Amino acid sequence: MSGALDTAAPAVAPEPPRLAAADMAARLTVPFARGADRLPLVVRGTAVDPYDFQLHTAQFGVTPRPLHILQARQDIPTGTTVTLGVRGAPALPVPLPDGLTAGTSVALPDGTGILTGIQSGLPGPQEDWWQLTALLGTMGRLLWAVGWERDHLRRQLARTTAQRSVAHAEGVHLDRNGAGLGVVRAPGETDAAYRRRLTVARRWTLPTPAGLLAALNDAVGPVDGVADPLVLDDTDAELRRGLLPLRVAPLDLPPGQSVDLLGTIGTDLPRPPVDEVFHPGLLVALSPHAAESRPLPGTPDPPLVQSVVVAAIVRLNLFASRSVVHAGYDPKATDARATGRAVLLSHDTIPSRRIAALAHWSGFDLVTHRPDGLVYAECAPGELLGMETGDGTIPIDGGLPVDATTTLSVRPLVPPPGSLVRWYLLRDGAGRGEFVGPAEGASVVLRGKAPGRLVVVAELRLADLTASATRELVIRPVTVADNTAIGADGTPDPDPPPPMPPGEGLHPAFLVRHDDPAHAEYGTDAETHRMRREVAEHLDALIALVPPATTGKLAVRRDLTATASPLAKEARELRLSHPGLPLGTLGALAHRAGFSYVRVAGGVVTVSQEHQDPVRVTTGLFRDVLPIGTTVPLTVTPSPAEIGAAGVLGWSTGDGAATLLTTAPGAMSVRGEHGGPAWVQASYRMGDKTGAYQFTVRLRPELTGHTLPPATRSLIIQLLDGLRPLGVEVVTRLLPGGTP
Repeated sequence: MSGALDTAAPAVAPEPPRLAAADMAARLTVPFARGADRLPLVVRGTAVDPYDFQLHTAQFGVTPRPLHILQARQDIPTGTTVTLGVRGAPALPVPLPDGLTAGTSVALPDGTGILTGIQSGLPGPQEDWWQLTALLGTMGRLLWAVGWERDHLRRQLARTTAQRSVAHAEGVHLDRNGAGLGVVRAPGETDAAYRRRLTVARRWTLPTPAGLLAALNDAVGPVDGVADPLVLDDTDAELRRGLLPLRVAPLDLPPGQSVDLLGTIGTDLPRPPVDEVFHPGLLVALSPHAAESRPLPGTPDPPLVQSVVVAAIVRLNLFASRSVVHAGYDPKATDARATGRAVLLSHDTIPSRRIAALAHWSGFDLVTHRPDGLVYAECAPGELLGMETGDGTIPIDGGLPVDATTTLSVRPLVPPPGSLVRWYLLRDGAGRGEFVGPAEGASVVLRGKAPGRLVVVAELRLADLTASATRELVIRPVTVADNTAIGADGTPDPDPPPPMPPGEGLHPAFLVRHDDPAHAEYGTDAETHRMRREVAEHLDALIALVPPATTGKLAVRRDLTATASPLAKEARELRLSHPGLPLGTLGALAHRAGFSYVRVAGGVVTVSQEHQDPVRVTTGLFRDVLPIGTTVPLTVTPSPAEIGAAGVLGWSTGDGAATLLTTAPGAMSVRGEHGGPAWVQASYRMGDKTGAYQFTVRLRPELTGHTLPPATRSLIIQLLDGLRPLGVEVVTRLLPGGTP
């Protein structure tokens, strides 16, 4: 690394974060490292210590063409201009962009000579404000250009995170902290003065449980000779919850309007990025089964598109089959059709305003309802190359049995002339495979070797163009050997799923009854039918995988003895056998059905499942798309009637795109408000413990049966009303002597 001529220690100054370019340069190999060589300059007052590039020239035999980088050590005021002294040249004024924050940087004009000084009008030594670095190679320039955004985002993240605390929040963010404490800023009050008030308010309105309890007991005094008679319990109740992700989207899109992937509706929305690699030879024709082609004059017939558009059209068929495609790839187009990432759509029976909305539902990144009635639907850049099974031997779940083979082909099936396609296998767990024959060409034959996940990559090279397609496959076992186990990802002999923590056992109300007398028998104990919901679902999947011609029924058992394993006691473990199937074959089918852990030993197949949230929230929506302005009822399983007094149901939602509405006693609905992602959560608070933002005050156990005088109970209530933390509910129903 080059060095300054003056080797004396620089003045003490705030240390800026390392440039992202420096972090990336540290990972370069030796051949590339010289191109990322850099020279930190020393600033003293308004002078820059003398420096040269002789060490770089001597080490690498190349005279550098430096690019000087000016990095801020502190947040820089708006409107700042830095004037730099340059040896043998006039002073160089550099107006800085507004919002230059600590750690971010700007590049000085290319060709700037040796720097001799720096002035900015900012108070104090300039080394407190600036760091200068000379990048001496092309690689350094590239890394700085790539890393600039990372430096900027790192600082913005730190600033945003700091707004959560009273000590660092500013302006409107400080007001929001105050709103949470119930303290409003006075007119004209500065941030500093307001912050002091909030600090005092926070100290008094957020007492510790021990401090609050001590204050209550001091005020109440002994009761029936028992000192400190009150107990404060803020232990949260056990929560069992279920989450339903939703996508709120428009039901119709009026002419002239556009909608992006996040659901924003407008007339001038930004398009997805267009800086992309492209080759027309990698476009594919839409299948007649996917859409009907009615090309506009002068466009290819059938329309040609990229693979990402094919996938979006397939999803559109789930909502509106047999849409009409009027245009795809058009090199004369000024939009994404110029690279085959967009199409013009219509439908013979569905109005254009509705087909536009459905295209948005299908995952197109930008949809516009044109005034001429056609729908412009665009995808963001994706993989140029597609991949498919040429012989259809891979099942829908992506599984390939061990020792079985399948043919994989790229799409388009006939790559451009002069291109070379190579295939690679990447490990993603325990899965193993091999190519049968050459690993080059438009198609290959893959054989499964060991169970687990496996990633297949096809890479096409054409001159300076490289395109790839990636697909994850699952290699399935055909048998599980005796005295061995297999995990869901194919790992041999893994540890079983862990039991739930002590005291968090699942309430029996969350178990379901599995009853399939046509295909399974459960022994003589009726409790064997009861199991966790996730176990029952995988058991259904296993029954569906048993060949129809297999004689006999699946034997399902649960260990109900006192010495049963923790998973069996949690109804997450079953013991299975089948008179018509070898145990190894049954174990392989159980693995394919999705059980987390499968073991063949002792004449049975033991299956167990990872813990999952036991509550389910569902709607009647197709693919969980909620139209804007539509209200639909929510269903929670198990229902409050099934839970009974064991738990209390609560609802919540977030992200702002949807709201919850109570449409009838005991019923809940969700309404789409504006486009975007949303979620709804149902949770049961189990037992007699309190929920979040609650605590209970009651008498000590030795005072059971004692009734507080009305005056004493009233005093406790008044103290709690004044001392409780803001936003926290106090539960006093266990205090005897008054109305709960």
